[in-house]
Amino acid sequence: MYYHYSGVIHIHTTDSDGTLPFDEVVKTGQECGLDFMMFSDHNTLKKLKEGKEGWYDKTLAIIGCEINDRENKNHFLAFNLKETIPFGASAEEYVAEVARRGGVGIIAHPIETRSVLPQYGLYPWTAWKAVGYHGIEVWNHMSEWMEHLTPANRPLMLFTPRRFLVIPRKEVLEIWDRLSQKQRVCGIMSADAHAFRHKIFGPIHVRIFPYAVKFKALRTNLMLRKPLSQKFELAKEELLDAFRNCSVYGSNFRWGDARGFEFKAEQKGNEAIIGEEMEIEGLVNLSAKAPKRGRFRLICDGQLVKEALGDAFICQTRQPGLYRIEVLKGNKGWIYSNHIRLTGKKE
Repeated sequence: MYYHYSGVIHIHTTDSDGTLPFDEVVKTGQECGLDFMMFSDHNTLKKLKEGKEGWYDKTLAIIGCEINDRENKNHFLAFNLKETIPFGASAEEYVAEVARRGGVGIIAHPIETRSVLPQYGLYPWTAWKAVGYHGIEVWNHMSEWMEHLTPANRPLMLFTPRRFLVIPRKEVLEIWDRLSQKQRVCGIMSADAHAFRHKIFGPIHVRIFPYAVKFKALRTNLMLRKPLSQKFELAKEELLDAFRNCSVYGSNFRWGDARGFEFKAEQKGNEAIIGEEMEIEGLVNLSAKAPKRGRFRLICDGQLVKEALGDAFICQTRQPGLYRIEVLKGNKGWIYSNHIRLTGKKE
């Protein structure tokens, strides 16, 4: 039996450039059925200092911060810190410092390109020599929305922000697969929630990406062997360990709640699930299942191995490697698992 949790990562409030206070955002998350929420206001841990971390009924709220360098590049989500990193450090320095303090660090929106809204800068990740990060945003809602924005589709995109979530960028998936060859790198889905107010005409404004809409788009899910503790400090450590261990699958909630998705490897009574490692010899069974039908794609070391339609998938292999599953609805991305690492002699 496995335990599944669905949450949202990369949330901003009025403590930085979000538009609603912390308590209201938490309430919205509860109403959307979130199991956990991970806040990352820019360069501040104000709400942590106010004692706001904890269980809110059935929703676990974790407070971190988003760090950047002097050029406002190399944005980095940092959790499990007691104090912020002094501003002015290089990306290599704050990535290492977060790790030294026992934090969990995630590279934010690693690739950004766009041709509209010049008032909003590009914030790509360039510090690829940094050491000590634990994860990378494989899919960022705000980044994809802005990259697809054109003068022609702008009115429609203002009012239907989930409609244009298509699929993670191929370049980011390739980077993730490549980095994971050397170390565990947790791939997450990110809301990057701000609920910006956008001026349409005169005093008329529209709130782009209301929090409730963002919380029903890109989610990050956990597949665990035991339930999260009801004791906050222990639950927090269990949640962060899930990211350290890559026990994670991301999903686009627009195509359905992905809770219950499974991906595992089995051989001779041994089993490895998402994020785990298993030494193999001979044939190993790789299987997956989803709550609804979709197009399963098995990826090994960045290359497509097999695909099939249905609500379940099975494949046998003798080859060691890093295996992950994608599930698409039509040509649109729904579920993306983290890797299972199979080790042994390659044929």
